[in-house]
Amino acid sequence: MNEKAVEHFRAFMKAVGLEDSQDPELARTAERFSALMEELFYGLTQEAPAISTFDAPGLERGVSVQRPVLTCALPFQSMCVHHLLPFFGTIDVAYIPAHSIVGFGSIGRVIDHFAARPQVQERLILDISDHLEKTLQPAGLLVRLRARQLCMEMRGARKQGELISVEARGILQRGDLRAEIMSQFQRAEKDL
Repeated sequence: MNEKAVEHFRAFMKAVGLEDSQDPELARTAERFSALMEELFYGLTQEAPAISTFDAPGLERGVSVQRPVLTCALPFQSMCVHHLLPFFGTIDVAYIPAHSIVGFGSIGRVIDHFAARPQVQERLILDISDHLEKTLQPAGLLVRLRARQLCMEMRGARKQGELISVEARGILQRGDLRAEIMSQFQRAEKDL
């Protein structure tokens, strides 16, 4: 545990009127909060996970693979860098293999890693897309992130809603295939 973080958070609690000497339930809150931040923000200190890749089927026969691979509605949680309040939702990933495909669990681990840091939603989708593109080198990549922002719901506007971000790379930046994949993302969303 980071003792300096505990000490500073205890001072912060005192500054806002949360005295642990006044309320026994607050006695270990500074330690718990420090441990929570270390757990939630492991993505700041650990390397991104390795991605297991496999040769795309058909390549050994000289067949060009133009079929999208979709993974839909993977849940995530992260923290807004501005207010340190959670934002959470789902991420859909589609890619067109050029050389390799990815093990299904790898995409979830990549999402979890990059979500484990304070940030804005727009940075999260870029970090995930950059890592997948660098590792897979797909012909096209499309990532859609849908999230509720508690900094919007608990303060300021105090409105519930979703913020949707989309990042497209390669041949999925435009065209009929992109539209078809976006439609599949929406159908998968309704089926949940």
